Amino acid sequence: MKNVTFLLVLLVSSSFLYAQIDLSKKIPGIKYESSYTFSKAIDMEMDFYNKKGKLRMTIPYWAQYNPNYQHFNIKHKRGSTVYQTIFDMPNNNCLIVLGEGNDVSGSASVMKDNEGRELKTLSLAKTNETRTILGKVCTKYTFDVEEFSGEMWATTQLDLPNKVGVLKASQMNQFYEDVPVEGFVLEITSINKRGMKTVMRTTALPHDIDVTVTIPEEFGRAINKVDYYDM
Repeated sequence: MKNVTFLLVLLVSSSFLYAQIDLSKKIPGIKYESSYTFSKAIDMEMDFYNKKGKLRMTIPYWAQYNPNYQHFNIKHKRGSTVYQTIFDMPNNNCLIVLGEGNDVSGSASVMKDNEGRELKTLSLAKTNETRTILGKVCTKYTFDVEEFSGEMWATTQLDLPNKVGVLKASQMNQFYEDVPVEGFVLEITSINKRGMKTVMRTTALPHDIDVTVTIPEEFGRAINKVDYYDM
């Protein structure tokens, strides 16, 4: 009976901790704007391959931002569902938005402060190999670490921070928050220890857009601790 009671308490506690409900008056420090407008975008795609090298799926991605880089949005579409991750730097928060237009939902969370933590740096080897991607000359870098191995291509012909490109949109930020690369990364290929390969590439250079994401009043406040990595 004691084990059953403990299990019920655990299930109720888990449901409460991961609920996305309006706790704006109870959870201090979570501030965000009623809407976010973006004027620039970079188009990207991510290819997923199986162990045999066969393409499993391709997912389109977009990085939307403003020239001051105070707000930016990593957006992707899987099937018919649109996912948006809005980084609000002045308010130190991250909004996870499901949907687009007038039909959106989701939650906001304070970004975890990295103070006192040692930032992991991805060790890169610069090569003499170059290739042209979207009209920009890129240099090849290679890496081989515990989580994955692969290569990335970066150009010094674009004056952009990597937080609005494939480097931020890729899963690499989950492991390495500092990448000592010269220039802007346009393509990343990584192979994990199970032999699964992903290729994330830029398909269109920065272009003008006029997009506004309106946050509904019933937007939730995430109360579970999530680390959205160093900016």
